[in-house]
Formats: sequence, C-alpha cells, structure tokens
Amino acid sequence: MTRTVLKGEASPEAVELYEAVRTAQDAGLMAVKEGVSGAHVHKIVSDVFLELGYPEKAGCGFTHSTGHGVGLEVHERPSLGEAGEILHGGHVVTVEPGLYYPDVGGVRLEDLVVVKKSGSDNLTNFERRLVL
Repeated sequence: MTRTVLKGEASPEAVELYEAVRTAQDAGLMAVKEGVSGAHVHKIVSDVFLELGYPEKAGCGFTHSTGHGVGLEVHERPSLGEAGEILHGGHVVTVEPGLYYPDVGGVRLEDLVVVKKSGSDNLTNFERRLVL
C-alpha cells in the first residue's frame, strides 16, 4: 500500500497530479477482474493519463507499469503492464499508477486487490487524501 501525502498546503500542480492519479487508479481498479489481461488494465490507466494530458516523455509522467502480482515475493506475476497476463480468480495484485515530474514532484497511489470473477476485493482500507 502506498500513499503520497503532503503536510501543509499543496501547489495547484501537485493537486492536479494527485487527482489525475486518483482518477487513473479508480479506472484501473474497476478494470481488474477474472479473465481480463494485465495489459488491458495497464492500457486503461495509460489512456486515462493521456486523456488528462499526462503523456510519458523523457522519463517523466507514468514511467512504470500499473501493478504486479503479490505472493511469496513482493513483485511477481501476473504483471499489470504492457505484456500483462490474463488475471485469474484468487490472484492478488497491486494497482499503483503514478506520475513523476522533477519540477512538481511525484504522486503514487497503490492498493492491493484480490481478483474475483465479477471484479476485485480491495484489501486496502486506508483513505486517499493528499494533504494531512
């Protein structure tokens, strides 16, 4: 589970990044279900960022996969990335989009979910709030 938080006030740019990541994570969480590929989930998240005006460029923006499996190892299959495999019921995966810009900062939100036939069960019960 990952949350990006700030103490005090956030710049308008940081708030925009946070809202974009939250929107992309919501789309990714909604896409996770049995029979869907990790590549499909990743494409949905990437498309949200593109629609919101956050393309990846020169090592900035959305620079990593959407998520990965969790089991005996912290990072394992299935991948929620460009080459992501089909998700099966019972898989435990992360959904962790992020945006990173040297002049503004970075935002990542990560939840851990169990893949189910009709969706997923989110195991992360921690609020998403940028400013503490």
